[in-house]
Amino acid sequence: MNPPWACVVWDLDGTLLQRGAGRPVDGVEGVLAAWSAAGVEMAVATSASTTLARRVVDELGWSGWFGHVAGSAPGVGGKDAVIAEALLGLGRVLPDGARDAAMVGDSPADVWAAHVHGLTAVGVTWSGTPADALADADLLWPRPDAAWHPPS
Repeated sequence: MNPPWACVVWDLDGTLLQRGAGRPVDGVEGVLAAWSAAGVEMAVATSASTTLARRVVDELGWSGWFGHVAGSAPGVGGKDAVIAEALLGLGRVLPDGARDAAMVGDSPADVWAAHVHGLTAVGVTWSGTPADALADADLLWPRPDAAWHPPS
């Protein structure tokens, strides 16, 4: 299942990784590999430090799938700023850089930040976030191997 977007920005903890565990969510590597092979531009935008996020992505062998990894750093704070940094790292300058782009994350802050910049907000519930907490998302995604759907 390839996304309808040319660019996807991913949250790290609770989205790509099991919340607090540092291990990939079951099935997410297959999604990353398939989307990368399909030519989807991808980046990571996390509230963790950029140094930590880049180390995790490298250690998991995912560096080839992501054009940029952005995290909190001096002068870059808040999920909206980190998303802007991730897009800029892909050569996508806002506001036009949001065209055909989505943010995939597990928190209301991810949804809010995606909307601030005009990205499609995809809320994942596979980390345990209740669907009603992600009611403002454009789409909900229950499992990496399942189809996304509008919130009810």
